[in-house]
Amino acid sequence: MNTDIESGAMPLVSVIIPAHNNEKHIGEAIDSVLRQDYSPLEIIVVDDGSTDRTPMIVSAYGNRVVLLQQENQGSAVARNLGIKAASGRYLAFLDADDVWWKHKIRYQVMELIRSGHSMAYSRFIWWEPNEDGEYSVADNEFDLENNPRLSAGLISTGWIYTDLLLDCIVWTSTVIVEKAALEAVGLFDPSLRKGQDYDLWLRLARNFEMLGLEQPTALYRRHAESITDSLKQINYEYLILSRAIERWGITSPDGKRTPEDLLSTKLYRSCFNHGYSHLKRGNPKVAIESLSASMRYSGIRFKTLFYIALANLKRVS
Repeated sequence: MNTDIESGAMPLVSVIIPAHNNEKHIGEAIDSVLRQDYSPLEIIVVDDGSTDRTPMIVSAYGNRVVLLQQENQGSAVARNLGIKAASGRYLAFLDADDVWWKHKIRYQVMELIRSGHSMAYSRFIWWEPNEDGEYSVADNEFDLENNPRLSAGLISTGWIYTDLLLDCIVWTSTVIVEKAALEAVGLFDPSLRKGQDYDLWLRLARNFEMLGLEQPTALYRRHAESITDSLKQINYEYLILSRAIERWGITSPDGKRTPEDLLSTKLYRSCFNHGYSHLKRGNPKVAIESLSASMRYSGIRFKTLFYIALANLKRVS
């Protein structure tokens, strides 16, 4: 057994929470960290230029939470500021509108120490509001056997680069990673306004094996303001994937190769979905570009050509 476990001298974990106008939920997120059955913990909230009561709510926690503030520059810059200020051996990330399982940190640290991995991630639970916009009690979600809202994606352990090329199977609020490992591959890329986490997991997956855990450790709160659901001009998923493939190819360090047909389907869907979304409610020029790019991976498709024609009509109307 590892000496850290035997001695009881558990490593410091720094929890980094970026926040921008999260007054509705930031308190619940912080409380879920303070309820952890693990110590030592360091909580760092980085306020990313909030104009609501977020800084006031965080300040009310006193010395239990470190509050850093910056002008609004996005979550990547906010997380990087928190990483640089962190003192822990391990870093754990929590979005300001999400909530942790009360045993998350202890469970994951013990698994990391036992396995020798530098990073772990896990399943999560989709946290949906009811008709009145209210959310269920967090503990009840974790205690519910066979929870129908449990994430259903692949959980993989080892060299997961090829798995990541097909899907971003790592969700940020479930991650715990050694600070030294993260620093070795570089921090979050601030040039990416979306998908900075996906980009980082790909870089880590080129250098370290990861530990995937079936136990859900976080609730993913769904609501209208979620940045994940907002439409961007740039298809960041495609940008990140194409950049990774150009740099590293489609083979993991252990020699495992991504099936080319599945990867082509992934790239096709990424471009097509981005283009179709812009056709419905965005920029028709972007729609034309993305729909055209999708046919590099699918060949000529009449449906895609039809949508390109519609986008051209919208562009000139």
